Amino acid sequence: MGGMQREQQQALAAARQRFADGGVLAESLLAPSLQRSWERSRQAGVLPRQEPHYAPLGRHPARLDDPADRRLARCVRDDLDHLWAAFGGRQWTLFCVNATGMIVAQREHGLADVAVLRPIQVGRRLREADIGTTAPACSLADDTPALVRGNEHYLDRFASVFCLSVPLHGLDGQVLGALDITGTGERDAELLHGYFRQAALSTENRLMLEHRPCHLLAVQHDARWLHTPLQGLLAVEEDGRVRAANRVARRLFGLPRRGPLPLLPLDALFAGASVHQRRRLLQPGAPHRVRLGEDSAVHVQYLRGPLPARAGSAIRKAPPTGDAGSLRGQTAQSVKQALAAHDGNVSAAARQLGISRTTLYRHLGR
Repeated sequence: MGGMQREQQQALAAARQRFADGGVLAESLLAPSLQRSWERSRQAGVLPRQEPHYAPLGRHPARLDDPADRRLARCVRDDLDHLWAAFGGRQWTLFCVNATGMIVAQREHGLADVAVLRPIQVGRRLREADIGTTAPACSLADDTPALVRGNEHYLDRFASVFCLSVPLHGLDGQVLGALDITGTGERDAELLHGYFRQAALSTENRLMLEHRPCHLLAVQHDARWLHTPLQGLLAVEEDGRVRAANRVARRLFGLPRRGPLPLLPLDALFAGASVHQRRRLLQPGAPHRVRLGEDSAVHVQYLRGPLPARAGSAIRKAPPTGDAGSLRGQTAQSVKQALAAHDGNVSAAARQLGISRTTLYRHLGR
């Protein structure tokens, strides 16, 4: 730690104690999000010198009871693996919390010998009222990336901890959770932020892909960004209304950043397109260029049509009636569309459909 940074950390420790005793913080001392978290921590009665308080874990902490938590854990799994391969190591942990601060997924490297990190486990909530300021708490409260270093935490106990997080968003742009890296050491925060932002977009795309009742379209100005975390996604209902859009799509079309979308027909979103282009929007095929206005266009690819609520159970329980052949054809079409959306990746297509690889191969062979 450099001399200037050491002096800053010492100044933070002294200012924190004065603040806990009822003093006022200098506006330039902390980022606004962190200052608000200190204020919430003080209001909750947290004292800097106290030990962190964690509620006891249940008998089966890794068993997530809420289907939404299980879905989030499933969708974030691959991105946590990739982040861990790049940035994981001893004395570090990566995890995902839901909107209430409960850890739903985690990657770590034997934290038993790192006492300050040991309590960070799946099933535990990281609340300001218990442990003061943390990056996930700031991300959840303010819908913004957060970095908390050393004495920027509200508890003295976390003076050696580096903590960075980015928010995750749901179908309506609401804060759904946060991705975090926490450890005892220093990291390049700017580099981490770029990778974690990409991972958050990737996780949000997987959540969109699991939205079964709708058609899904991928959109981007540059076709090279399709099938990457930077693709826009539109969920379109059977009546042609745009039900949801991810963060990238909302920016592309100038839609509200968060909140349910207004009543918006797909044709109105592509009002600048030709009649032929609009007819192709919900047709499978290669990406094609669609005009938006005089000086702009996007590339659009149809990813898949609506899926049964639970594709796996629908496949297994479909009765052998006269409609079975039609259902089988629809299932095979969904499988082919999922494979096309993932460039032939069988594992990824199976995860999207909620079925096993074996079941996927069986429906391909029919």
